[in-house]
Amino acid sequence: MVCSETVTKTSLDSLNKSIELLASVDAAEAPFLSCYLDLEAGVESCQKFLLSEAEFIRAGLSDSQRFDFDEAFEQLEETIASVCKEELRGMAIFTRSIMGGRFVSVIPSMLPFRNQLAFYRVPDIRPLLSLRDAYGEHYLLWAASDGIELFRVEGGRAKTLAWVAEKSLAWHAPEQQNLSSRNRIARNRPHLDGFARQTISRAMKSAGRLKLVLAGDSNRLQRLRHWLPRHLSAGVSQMVSVSPFLDRTRALRQIIDHMAAGCRAAVDAFTKSCLQVSSIRRRCVTGPSGTFSAIDSQALHTLLITSTTTPTLVSTNHPVTLEGLGADTEHFSAVTQTRYWDPGIELSRLACQQGIRTLVSNARELFRQGGVGGLLRDSADVVVMCRPKHPTITELVA
Repeated sequence: MVCSETVTKTSLDSLNKSIELLASVDAAEAPFLSCYLDLEAGVESCQKFLLSEAEFIRAGLSDSQRFDFDEAFEQLEETIASVCKEELRGMAIFTRSIMGGRFVSVIPSMLPFRNQLAFYRVPDIRPLLSLRDAYGEHYLLWAASDGIELFRVEGGRAKTLAWVAEKSLAWHAPEQQNLSSRNRIARNRPHLDGFARQTISRAMKSAGRLKLVLAGDSNRLQRLRHWLPRHLSAGVSQMVSVSPFLDRTRALRQIIDHMAAGCRAAVDAFTKSCLQVSSIRRRCVTGPSGTFSAIDSQALHTLLITSTTTPTLVSTNHPVTLEGLGADTEHFSAVTQTRYWDPGIELSRLACQQGIRTLVSNARELFRQGGVGGLLRDSADVVVMCRPKHPTITELVA
């Protein structure tokens, strides 16, 4: 199979289609080479990383596997050389040798990836999950020195929706040392401050459940949080501190990168916990609209992928063979006994295949349930099942 995507600025829709395609590709005799690059570090830095990682990976391969790897790596190098990297900050490339059905796919990004190279039976889509979350629409409310500015952020770009001048805000009043002075300022500005709040609220009214991110220097950040109307304050998903001495362009880029870094950190935690797991005990999901049975769910360590309709709970207590993985089962029997078995890649792929919304966040609920490796974005939409104190059989958990 050959896949070639036009290497331009990627939209959220095209990113979703790419993830769906990569998750649906069947495993074959030849593994995939999944490459993620941080182009901001420079082409030379990326090349050094690739050569170093390639040497490390090749050292652990058999002769036949090296042939597949070398061919896929050659395609990777040719693709990198042919892509116009102007204005791009990151790039994901997936290749496979002719023995598995030649495959090449390129996904450009306006946000940087962390450098990564993986050689595995199927594509590693985990960094794309964090990119999709970062690419999604957010509202950004930035308290700058000259006022408050509201942005709509999508795909790494920010568009101004509203701006309120500093002089229209009444949040300085509580800081006045003199009580009479403080009251006088508060009396003179109520109509302006009320108008400012209405302006922000009106601009965000059509947002629905879009995330709201607050940004500013440490002092303004706290004042901004208290200044917001209660219904908007409850929707704040992240607060980003930024130096007041940065120019507008650099400050905005730093804020947007920080927003994306939170998604990457969640996937990193998921990946790290997966690497500590010897094997998965049982797969417990039937589909995005069904129910499942969690068998012997005394999980001291769990991996959790949830959606609003169907959670996936996987116990990782005991090193036993993975069961019931559908059409790809014949491939797992050989792979599960080797170091090439990666639960993180498999779980992410399985969730995408079955239409389960894969969510990204460092949610406290997951840590409380022992699901440090879970992917969860909107905790308000998801009810996480409590971890049993003793071994038990839990059936029909919705």
